[in-house]
Amino acid sequence: MYSNHDPYIDTGREGKVMKEKIEGPGGETEAVEGADIHDEDFQFVLREFLSAYQPILEEDLKRAKAPEHEQLKEEAEKTPVSCDDELALANRIFGKFFTEEVAVRLLPTEGRRQLGAIERWRWCLLHVRCCMIFGWLVCRGPRTFRAFAYYLYQYWLCVRQVLGTPVGSPPTAEQRQDFQTLVQALAGAYRPYLTDQLATVEFPAGIPDEVLTGKIDCFEGEEEATAVFERFLTVETAPALLGKEAFAAHSKEPFFWFCRCWCLCAIRFGCCLARARSFIEVLRCLLFYRRCLRECFRPLRCEITKPTGCTEEELNQTVGGLTVTVVGTATGAFFDHYTLEWRKVEGAACDDDAGWKSDGVVYPGGAATGSSAVVSGLLGWINTTVLAPGSYEVRLCVYSSQPGVPPQCCCIQFNLFKRLVWIERVGSAPVQTPPGPFVSTAPIVNTNPGGVVVPVGCCVTVKGSAFVGDCNDRRIKCFDLRYGLGFLPGPGEPGFNPADYFGSLLVPTGPVCFTDPDESGKRAPWNQVIGRALTTRLVQTEIDFFGTKIKVWKLQDFCFDSASLLPPCPDLHHHCRSGKYTLLLDVEDTLGTHYYDTQHVWFDNKPIHVEFGGLEGLPGCEDLGLQKFVPAGAPCNVAWPINLLGIAYDEYIDYTDLTYPSDNFGYYSLWITRQAGPTYTVPITPDLVTLGPDPFKGTQRVGDPGTRCETAIPGCPPPAFPAKFYSLLTKLDLRIFDAVCAASLAAPFAPPAGFALERGKCCGYTFQLYAQDKTWTDGGPGVCHRKWSPPWAVCICNDVDGRVVK
Repeated sequence: MYSNHDPYIDTGREGKVMKEKIEGPGGETEAVEGADIHDEDFQFVLREFLSAYQPILEEDLKRAKAPEHEQLKEEAEKTPVSCDDELALANRIFGKFFTEEVAVRLLPTEGRRQLGAIERWRWCLLHVRCCMIFGWLVCRGPRTFRAFAYYLYQYWLCVRQVLGTPVGSPPTAEQRQDFQTLVQALAGAYRPYLTDQLATVEFPAGIPDEVLTGKIDCFEGEEEATAVFERFLTVETAPALLGKEAFAAHSKEPFFWFCRCWCLCAIRFGCCLARARSFIEVLRCLLFYRRCLRECFRPLRCEITKPTGCTEEELNQTVGGLTVTVVGTATGAFFDHYTLEWRKVEGAACDDDAGWKSDGVVYPGGAATGSSAVVSGLLGWINTTVLAPGSYEVRLCVYSSQPGVPPQCCCIQFNLFKRLVWIERVGSAPVQTPPGPFVSTAPIVNTNPGGVVVPVGCCVTVKGSAFVGDCNDRRIKCFDLRYGLGFLPGPGEPGFNPADYFGSLLVPTGPVCFTDPDESGKRAPWNQVIGRALTTRLVQTEIDFFGTKIKVWKLQDFCFDSASLLPPCPDLHHHCRSGKYTLLLDVEDTLGTHYYDTQHVWFDNKPIHVEFGGLEGLPGCEDLGLQKFVPAGAPCNVAWPINLLGIAYDEYIDYTDLTYPSDNFGYYSLWITRQAGPTYTVPITPDLVTLGPDPFKGTQRVGDPGTRCETAIPGCPPPAFPAKFYSLLTKLDLRIFDAVCAASLAAPFAPPAGFALERGKCCGYTFQLYAQDKTWTDGGPGVCHRKWSPPWAVCICNDVDGRVVK
């Protein structure tokens, strides 16, 4: 019921294998056609099935023979279409057919002996009837995922009912959570089927030839559709399906392995019956159902079919690193569990226990061992992230639940082909992990926990790895780092096309290629490569790779000027070499095979504009007399406000997008410095009362420079923009310049000691404005685009009492 792969042969191909010889549970050989058909037990089962179907056929025949079909019309008019009819029909067929006697007679003789009295496993038999009904319902016609979920619900209700733990109405909170778990598991099992169908639709070029040559026929798709059951019914879904208490009780029974296998056979049998178009096909369904049950009782079987030969490691998001997939068979009567181990090839025999390791072995479902029987399916993964290229050996051992039965072990050898191709950092901003550098949609983010998407610009370093090899004379030949416009699909995604990436960033030389024996040259100047030889050009450092601390040899980083990305005016969304780009790392081996990784990046090479415009109401080149701007009587208990004007404007990365990160303006700040005296940091406030989270930073654009970066590029038409104008940076309280009233000011409005003027005195002051955006470069945020306005000087006189002494 919960195996990762089913021993049942594809039910859509029964007619093509009827003459095939199969091995029985005791090792004997018998022909399916002949021995089974004429077997007394099988004949009994066949009669019972036909007997269950006969009343249904007779009822339909009676309706067809009724005069003028009146009975058929009357039933059609009076009986609305209902899902309950389908469920009722399924229960009529399988409730009558699948009796205890039928179930026992279908089992091989050796299986009956091993299982013992039916009282011990009656719960399993009842459960298997639900499995048959489930397979029959789902396969009666094309089903969407939503419809599949509905029949899963009916299956779940059936299983809980026969086990004596019916689902409540309404379900309890725990039951709701169990069903949610089942639907999530079904989605995971269904996704590969949809992915395969989508890939076929996206790339249909080869389909005509396959149809014309007979490779695609009327059986096409049945194997893929029924494989959904295999991926869904695993050990991980069993507690949610059976209920935690029922699972805990029954999973300890020695025949639980058989119930798992029996259920999958029953689902496939029900599915086969739903597609049967004649009683000949029904007969074939029964024959192959019996064969499936025989497979459940075969002795322990151990076989590894992959990896073998030159094997590429692959990204595995489940494991969190690079892995080699182990495929094979671990099954048999009284199967308990299996284990996987690996070691460097040393020439020792498979049963020699020296050197075997289980480090980095991951089993489906995350258990400590393989807990489900597998036939020609996934056994697990070996995490090869930190392993060097070379020859390795894998050992599989299958264990029985019966005491005293030795495990069955088998081995296979392979050569590891390293595939270290990824971009993991642009500038000082890393790729968001999770999901990690191998997911094309993973953004470049800041280094805070959780990460916020950041644009990068100016001179940036791209870091990652560019190395493949080394087996079967396959080694790295060349690598290149290119870019394309917009956020493009990555390798393995529909629409991915390396030709969309037209500009190389490894200027001026372009792609880097090398020939043996220049091993040290097989690295990009900006690259980090694991497990290579030390040269005088390398330094050793430690990095965190998928949660593991490993040693790497790091070469000098390569910094390219992102302002050279594109011609000046490529399109509306990429003016001034800014906008959404996708980087492509392309690594080629000596056989001409290319390996890719992509990274979405916002590039910002547009300038920031900063200009201090003066004090509102004060003409240029004039001294500032406080008395002109002070309320009558110069009271210290009210503000003496004046507006500070200016421009703090960061151009949008993409003028059609006014959201972050296209809008990545950072902040502006203001300072006033007394000649030969202290500096006052000006609070940013619109009313001398309201302050932001940081009272000394303004986070909104102010004014407009009346220009854009495109105007500096010949032949590049600028977008429409307003005329130049100053706007309010902040209000300033002039009491900071009066030594009498300044003492009454509280933070953050109070000036430092020695800043204010005694009444009757004058002094020179300079105003200066600073602004930056949030663009990251190698030096971090705000380093790429930041600017100071020139000092704006003015002579201020404290003449509030009518006297001025210069």
